[in-house]
Amino acid sequence: MKNILLAASALLAIAAASSAFADDVNGASATGTAGVTVFTPITVEESQSLDFGAITSGDAGTVAIDQSSGARKVSGGVGAIAVNAGRTGGFDVSGEKDAAINVVVGAAITGFKDTGIAGKTQADNLPVTLKGTTASFSVGGVLAIPAKTPAGVYTGEYTVAVNYP
Repeated sequence: MKNILLAASALLAIAAASSAFADDVNGASATGTAGVTVFTPITVEESQSLDFGAITSGDAGTVAIDQSSGARKVSGGVGAIAVNAGRTGGFDVSGEKDAAINVVVGAAITGFKDTGIAGKTQADNLPVTLKGTTASFSVGGVLAIPAKTPAGVYTGEYTVAVNYP
């Protein structure tokens, strides 16, 4: 019991001395500030799907959609059908007014389920800032079509990521 009382007395003496130092003429104190800037969350939505249009498949070949013009080009054993000439993919971004952004479009178009179709995206001149609170961009690409691909509707996918730097 004596030890507990002695320890408590010692702690009180140290606490009193500490507050005495804080009040000492030679001491100083200041208050720090803390802040945070909260940005509007970024959203990105596909406004138009990338469509390579309607084609025929004889020998192996490619079909491409130009990102800038939206024009379709076929080569090799791929034939173009005019009823559906395809179109670029489109994305809309929103976020903090006039903020800098990073846009990354995945290079591969995948998911054509055992067809042998392989694709790559084309995405140049991507926005680096929001104009006001929005930005838009287009994505093109090229698909390699294997020889004699059976008739059907095939879908793949690619990723798009947008963030603040």
